[in-house]
Amino acid sequence: MKRKHKAAAVLLALVMAVFALTGCTKTAPATITLYDTESLYIERQGAETRVYDRIGGADYTFTSHRVKTDGSPAAQIREATTTADTDTIQLKTVYNLIIVTDKTTGTTLYIKGAGK
Repeated sequence: MKRKHKAAAVLLALVMAVFALTGCTKTAPATITLYDTESLYIERQGAETRVYDRIGGADYTFTSHRVKTDGSPAAQIREATTTADTDTIQLKTVYNLIIVTDKTTGTTLYIKGAGK
């Protein structure tokens, strides 16, 4: 009889350990390449979007955050803010949008931030 209780206790402890370990292990989100050229590389990993200026040798990181706003029309209007302006790229942000202009190719990209 004691042997059955001991086996049940060991089995229960093993199941509890498996649940505890699988619930505590969080893997990093996968890195997704959004845009890749000779002059510009853009990738996203979770809430972070990284822009690499390959010609200028600089990199920029943007992190998405959820912000609760009121639904008034005045709160919906906002001008884009220039984050970086170099000889090779121009970065602007407005709300959850990153506007990347590659000056070497004349390409403008609109990248929606991570999340909803």
